[in-house]
Amino acid sequence: MGNWRIIISFTYPHEAHMAKTLLEAEGINVIIQDELTAQVNNFYSNAIGGVKLLVNENDFDHGIETLTKGGYINPADTKKKTELIIEDELTDKRLCPYCKSKNIGKKRDPDILMLIVFFLLGAIFPIFKRTFMCYDCHREWKYVKKK
Repeated sequence: MGNWRIIISFTYPHEAHMAKTLLEAEGINVIIQDELTAQVNNFYSNAIGGVKLLVNENDFDHGIETLTKGGYINPADTKKKTELIIEDELTDKRLCPYCKSKNIGKKRDPDILMLIVFFLLGAIFPIFKRTFMCYDCHREWKYVKKK
């Protein structure tokens, strides 16, 4: 029979059935889990982790490719890695270094130093890592001073 893995989860059962149809068209066996619980009360869906699509471990990579081509999985969401950009005097911080878009924003994540100080002293100091995010190409980066 094999082991089954969760490939994606949805809030509503009808969304899961549409993705199931796409996967079955590619010859991938699919099981829908927690469908009836979400049908009884839609508010339970978030509490149980959504309506889950399970595929066999052997078909997992092919299923990811199929759902990515079908638009159910965004490849930019799977690669949320902050990249380092070397900053010099010509760097324009108002533009995305990848797609040159002006639609960017600052993202503030707590630094490990802040967490250590919080646990040692019981106080929160505003020590954050400053990362930037482009809302057009969905990439994240951090500027580093040129040495």
